Amino acid sequence: MRLWLVPGVTPDRWLKVWAQRLPDDPLDVVRGGSHEAVEAVLAGDVDAAVVRLPPVDPTTGDRLDAPVPPGLAPATPSTRDGWAVVPLWTEDTVVVVPKEHVVTVVDQVDAADLADEPLVVPADDALGWLPPGHDADVTQAPDVATAVSLVASEVGVLVLPAALARAHRDEGTTVRPVPDAPGSPLALVWRVDAEHPHAQELVGILRGRTSASSRGTAAPDPEPRPARKATPPPARGRRTATGRPSPSRTGKGRPRNH
Repeated sequence: MRLWLVPGVTPDRWLKVWAQRLPDDPLDVVRGGSHEAVEAVLAGDVDAAVVRLPPVDPTTGDRLDAPVPPGLAPATPSTRDGWAVVPLWTEDTVVVVPKEHVVTVVDQVDAADLADEPLVVPADDALGWLPPGHDADVTQAPDVATAVSLVASEVGVLVLPAALARAHRDEGTTVRPVPDAPGSPLALVWRVDAEHPHAQELVGILRGRTSASSRGTAAPDPEPRPARKATPPPARGRRTATGRPSPSRTGKGRPRNH
């Protein structure tokens, strides 16, 4: 099976579990943007893809009423159009700032606090979002990696999904969460009319289900090794059925005279 992954998604654990359950059907990973992922699935180059969907409101989870960000596919995969769409998780949004930036003194940043900050926006932007009331300069970058480098050079700050920030770490930058910024949902998608026989098994692995609860037909996970029984510590004194200590002894075990 061939699976397309967007940048920032780390498949190490999935690959390990897949190899345990389906050793005869390797999971081949292809990496690229959400736009190319949709095209690859339609062309049959991959069987399924983990893609980013348009951003959602952090409070309600509803999709924002805004144009599709340039880093996403223009036509979002939908069950109405013959796609299987399995929601996975929604990534929090962070701001990447120069290492000595003033916001580094706080643990998190409100979106309104970024209104006066110069922004760096990559061409593959996954959010398509500006802080409320933003009226500062906006610098365009060809991609996220270049955008992070510009932040390190103090050109501006960068708002993006947390996983992308982790994937493009730079010693000259610092990251802070922006809790009230839109989130970036991810989903597993494939064409219903070309479903791979192990598609449901993949869903179970990506969602963390065990083989017993998965809808797939793969072999069960290997049995865990039985845990060793802990050896109880030696008793310091006998107790009666009521829980009270038994009469104490002196000398070599002889009962004390009363």
